[in-house]
Amino acid sequence: MSLLAALALSGTVAAQGTAPGKTIRVSDPAIPFTISLPTGWLGVRFNDGLRGVNIASAPKAPAALMRFTFIPKQGQSLDLANEFRAFEGAVTQGGGTLKLLSSSTARYGGVTGLTHVYTLSEKGKNLKMQIWFGNGRKNFYNFQLTDAATDFSKHLPLFTAALASVQFQ
Repeated sequence: MSLLAALALSGTVAAQGTAPGKTIRVSDPAIPFTISLPTGWLGVRFNDGLRGVNIASAPKAPAALMRFTFIPKQGQSLDLANEFRAFEGAVTQGGGTLKLLSSSTARYGGVTGLTHVYTLSEKGKNLKMQIWFGNGRKNFYNFQLTDAATDFSKHLPLFTAALASVQFQ
């Protein structure tokens, strides 16, 4: 199913209510992976230059956000620990406070990466994030779940299932 069709269907399902445990397979020639995403989530468009798939659990905050993005490496070699340090620095410069809860290696769809789990305090909000940075042959991948700290454990199984479904092309 194409990305646009999947997101349109996702919006339709959301209007009818979510279907726990149901997923929809998303593939698009513009992204170098396929993934199964939870139905009932809504497509979100960001103007941050990152390509991929972004979905939210609800049309307005508070909502969980899943991002599955990539950046072509253009022959460059990346150090994932350095990429995380850059991410952490950007969050801090933006006024957020991160606390690293855990770090582990993880492999999805044949791509090795590094997973960090954080708490994030920003503008009076307490969030929790799980971020996987993957170092693919051609692309750098950034897959993440961000949610209210109180709701994170509710959406983590959906994110984990999406990660397990990834197939890179």
